[in-house]
Amino acid sequence: MLAIKIDNYDIEKKFFEYTKFKKQKIDEIVIEVMTQFLDKQKMPDDIVYTKKDPIKYMRKISYKYDEELCDKTALTHITDSAKYIHDLRRKKTI
Repeated sequence: MLAIKIDNYDIEKKFFEYTKFKKQKIDEIVIEVMTQFLDKQKMPDDIVYTKKDPIKYMRKISYKYDEELCDKTALTHITDSAKYIHDLRRKKTI
């Protein structure tokens, strides 16, 4: 259900004259006019954009290895990472 309030007397008068001329109910005219209006409007799904090829724009990012920076944070003593994480989770923190 849709309710329309027309505050302009001249438009209201023309609207009723148009319904008499067309010999239709007011709600039929309103539906007709609203569908015509909405059909003329551009909806967001009409947006056209081009897709870029990811392979064309892909590049490899590489950094130089800094031993001084990485020695402090590297966990080179770990040989089995799954066992290390398992044991780390089982440790009791006091």
